Amino acid sequence: MNTGIPLYRLGDCLPAVFLSRPNRFVIRAEIDGKEALCHLHDSGRLGELLFPGNRITVRKAENGERRKTLYDVLSAVADDGEEILINSSLHRVLSETLLRNPEISPFGEIHSLRAEVKSGDSRVDFLLEKSRGVCLENIWVEVKGVSLSLGKTAMFPDAPSERAVRHLHNLMRLRQEGDRAAVLLLILRDALSFRPRFETDPAFHEAFYEAMASGVEFFPVQLSLERGVVYFREKRISIITKRGITAPCQYEMKNEKRKTFMKK
Repeated sequence: MNTGIPLYRLGDCLPAVFLSRPNRFVIRAEIDGKEALCHLHDSGRLGELLFPGNRITVRKAENGERRKTLYDVLSAVADDGEEILINSSLHRVLSETLLRNPEISPFGEIHSLRAEVKSGDSRVDFLLEKSRGVCLENIWVEVKGVSLSLGKTAMFPDAPSERAVRHLHNLMRLRQEGDRAAVLLLILRDALSFRPRFETDPAFHEAFYEAMASGVEFFPVQLSLERGVVYFREKRISIITKRGITAPCQYEMKNEKRKTFMKK
């Protein structure tokens, strides 16, 4: 596997064994032969990754003495041996690092970046400003982490998400008002294509393709976790259309610049 460009180091990781999941945000794990409660910062079902006996990694929580859970879950090992990041609290730092790097960002060079910007009744993950001639254009960006991949097809969501549907409708509104609007899909398991998972959330499936038709841009970006480091990987991931046809994604690679950058 091509390692790519490092985005984030997880720090001190501890190996553990998954035992059970009492609720959406707490798991029981065996760490150094002892059972411990760990915080799971991911509300997805993750059934293909979290099952009794599977290998996971955790790290000690910074404020563990004030919590019932002394550890945070970082990753789990897939059936093919690939280590998959399952901590959504890291999505912001990963996406911001990527968006600030013009060599790998789908938006190239930007003028400014703000996080958690209010729009209507909600907040959008990022508002970018990008030079367009003598003017600046707004680009509103929502970020979604995608850990589910079957047969090299990444899918989102793996649990119904009314919140994700609202995000898409908000982006459609912003697009109709004249701004650019986009979704950055962090593909956390090796994949060749992406589709919204109708089987899990029909409402998101419909909103996804409605957003595409209205001009919202979708950028699937391949990330990988290797030896405690999250990498960006230069890889084109296609988006499967509503008719089941594989279509090129909107991520236009700057190949020559990228090759030069990756040699440094």
